[in-house]
Amino acid sequence: MIKTAIAFMFGCVLFLQLNFLPEPVWFWIILPTVILLFFTKARILAYLLFGILWTFCSVQGEIDSRLTAELEGQDIRLSGTIASIPERNSNRIRFIFKPNKNHYSLPNKIRLNWYKPLPIEINANEQWQLTVRLKQIHGMSNPGGFDYEAWLFQQGIGATGYVRSSSNNTKLATASVYSINSLRQALMNKLELYLAESPNLGLIEGLMTGIRHNINPQQWQILSTTGTSHLLAISGLHIGLAGAIGFICFQWIWLLRPKNLLLIPASEFSAIGSLLAALFYAALAGFSIPTQRALIMLIVLLIGILSRQPVIASSLLAASMLIVLLLDPIAVLSIGFWLSFSAVGLILYLTNHRFPSPRWQWLKIHGLLALGLSPLLLLFFLQTSVISPIANLIAIPFISFIIVPLLLLASVMLWLFEPLGAILLHTADYLLSLTWPLLDYLANISFSTYSITPLPFYYFIPIITGMVLLLSPRGFPAKWIGLVGFVPLLLFTPTKPNDSEFWFSLLDVGQGLSAVVQTSNHILVFDTGAKFSPQFNMGSAVLTPYLRHQGIRAIDKLIISHGDNDHIGGAIPLMAVIPTEQVISSTTDRLPESIPCYQQKPWQWDGVNFEILYPSKNDIGSENNLSCVLRVSSQHGSVLLTGDIELLAESRLVQRYHDRLSSTVMLAPHHGSKTSSSLQFINTVSPKIVLIPSGYRNRYHFPHKKVVSRYKTNGIPIFTTAEHGAMTIKFEEGTIPTVSSWRHIDRKIWSASQ
Repeated sequence: MIKTAIAFMFGCVLFLQLNFLPEPVWFWIILPTVILLFFTKARILAYLLFGILWTFCSVQGEIDSRLTAELEGQDIRLSGTIASIPERNSNRIRFIFKPNKNHYSLPNKIRLNWYKPLPIEINANEQWQLTVRLKQIHGMSNPGGFDYEAWLFQQGIGATGYVRSSSNNTKLATASVYSINSLRQALMNKLELYLAESPNLGLIEGLMTGIRHNINPQQWQILSTTGTSHLLAISGLHIGLAGAIGFICFQWIWLLRPKNLLLIPASEFSAIGSLLAALFYAALAGFSIPTQRALIMLIVLLIGILSRQPVIASSLLAASMLIVLLLDPIAVLSIGFWLSFSAVGLILYLTNHRFPSPRWQWLKIHGLLALGLSPLLLLFFLQTSVISPIANLIAIPFISFIIVPLLLLASVMLWLFEPLGAILLHTADYLLSLTWPLLDYLANISFSTYSITPLPFYYFIPIITGMVLLLSPRGFPAKWIGLVGFVPLLLFTPTKPNDSEFWFSLLDVGQGLSAVVQTSNHILVFDTGAKFSPQFNMGSAVLTPYLRHQGIRAIDKLIISHGDNDHIGGAIPLMAVIPTEQVISSTTDRLPESIPCYQQKPWQWDGVNFEILYPSKNDIGSENNLSCVLRVSSQHGSVLLTGDIELLAESRLVQRYHDRLSSTVMLAPHHGSKTSSSLQFINTVSPKIVLIPSGYRNRYHFPHKKVVSRYKTNGIPIFTTAEHGAMTIKFEEGTIPTVSSWRHIDRKIWSASQ
């Protein structure tokens, strides 16, 4: 079973490494290989190939159900079901919609936003008729950034869009009060009623229902830094806890009457209670994917108990993984899949082979588990929590054995006897408030995390092997050789430009601008993209992950061209986590301790020249026309960063600098707006490459067709972030500057087609 599960899993993983979906003919070519099942020595290969075929079929179904290009951008009237608990804030409502089958060829699931005017009430499992405008799957594409397209792919969502204002938007039918999501939403409403003023509301909602959108960024940062984020994922630990509570309670009830043992053994009756309790908690979480994995593992264990057959723990784990992948082979894309099965596997490895004495064994396992998972955390997140063992030593017993049981009991009492349920809720809230300051204190310790720069994947093979050796049983020969496996962490250093060379990167921040210039020893950031809400901004979502992915820990200069949200929005959140030496802006009143652009004299870093060309102190005009304009140059080429300047500023620049504006690469002014990119300006700059920061199907329709035509008429190639994602151009000795597109480099089967 173990070899079968591992081979099948590797088949799923290998297929999902492809850049493009193969032609269906390959399915029929590989299918005959199942004959290998009849040959014992070749069965492992057969299971691997079967994993490839199974994933092929699953992925083909997901891709085929996506929105077609013909329906993109059209107003479509459709009817269907609200398939998730709506997320509501003051500006919009977001939910998953399952359209009914009609004459449109629509995806099975659509992610919709409903902007103002908002409906008075909208609930899960209601039937609605809506007028919507949809677009194909598309997300921002950046090194180190969140892969939104992969997340939509995992969730089975085939299109995104928004609800259009229309008198035809009507509710067709109310939801059944007994549907799972209706019950969950009713519970959420009660939580928000009783804990409206509590800072722990989002945390309690996460622990009870698995819905975590009300957890604020500061709380997420503390959970991440202390290594306790897993406590907010209703998965193995909490499902297992619910099952244990059900097992103990049903066993106690069954043993109250000794004659019951003549009907069915206490262990089997308790196993039924364990399953019911786990199902109840999984239903509260909406049967989310991590919950499904944990539930399958528990069900396999209980089947072993009910069948009165001895269960080998490792075989149980393998069988659970195989069932999960048969149900959803795309699950291997989930970080939670690897962490959950690795954690259980480590626990089995440690308990079976390391400690012959049970005394304090749980405490040792707890610390070694945190150590054993560190290579995976470094692989997925580029950091691991150093204080995780201490934080979890406090948080796991307190939250899992006190807070969670209280909340489970409260969720039942809120329906049976609401006053008692409210008391239990407030008790859990109070106890959680006692724990949180301690986690906050641990998170703010200077050495709380250990971070690395991205390593090539193969570097983690010796690291993981070394960790397995270090955790091997006492007396295992030469186990300390495992330390050698960690040498790659010390030897690897990220590449960077040489003297007089520089790298220019234009990041994909949707409809906005953010760029990074890197020299041998310095970093400059030009604009930071937009801020959309207190929970989401480009500084945190794109810039910070990108800088960390490049091994950059500090910014020497941050230039904010002007005060529009799509340029300045991410600045404050970025500076909160990345040390920034100097801030330069044309909007100094909105950034603390910043200096005006015109006060910054030309400077040189590592043989690379930097000069702010515009505006001067006496220039007047609109905020766009007072954008800071920066030129970066060396003997290997130059870049002109133009912000949102328009025709007036372009004319001033041409008059003042003439041929000095000439640059190898130019950022198109104002995202390619028709109010900019005059022919005179284009001819004066005479760029070899033009980059345009623009969002996919943005509401301004940037870049404008006339501007695109103007550049093409001059024979200048155009690259947009909407089409190419983040782009890097390296100005190095002996090379011609060329555009490197992250959407092309990192292309996967699920990636948006361009």
